[in-house]
Amino acid sequence: MANGAPARTVHRQALAALGPGLAAGGFEHLQSVPIAAWARPAGEQFIVGWVQPSRHPDSFGWYGTKFTINFRRGAKPAVAVNGPAVRFCRLLDDDGREQVRAVQNAIIRRIPPPPAHVTSLLAGSTLDWYLSQGREVTTPYSPSDDVWFRHRDAHDLADWFGLLPALLPATLNQLRRKLG
Repeated sequence: MANGAPARTVHRQALAALGPGLAAGGFEHLQSVPIAAWARPAGEQFIVGWVQPSRHPDSFGWYGTKFTINFRRGAKPAVAVNGPAVRFCRLLDDDGREQVRAVQNAIIRRIPPPPAHVTSLLAGSTLDWYLSQGREVTTPYSPSDDVWFRHRDAHDLADWFGLLPALLPATLNQLRRKLG
């Protein structure tokens, strides 16, 4: 069963897919870290953006894992900088969030039925939560939702890294309004 692409694959593909759009927005790749991370000056501070894979993939290999994209303003061009932050999807308009939901649901629809050898071990709220990972997102995402990009395999990553660069220009415009 698939358990999501390894974090290094997510970072490598993010660098290739998002790097050109971020560079066009004034960001430079942070060579000092082994992840997909970029920074640009914002007055006397910096806006730092990075891809954050989940630290908690599905240990049973059914629903996969996820990643998100963070932006933060701080005193230095580093991922661990302190300051105000915002995630990618919170910068999207309604149409952008709907495009994300469409890809999210396409990925969820490709998940096979849950493994009986796992579901037979679970009960109550744990089973309910586990099964919910295979349910489509039925309501539009709101600007305050904490959206993570689900994936199980290379096909799913290709879907995300096909969509996210197209959403990047509007996202960066909104980022300038929010963080500078």
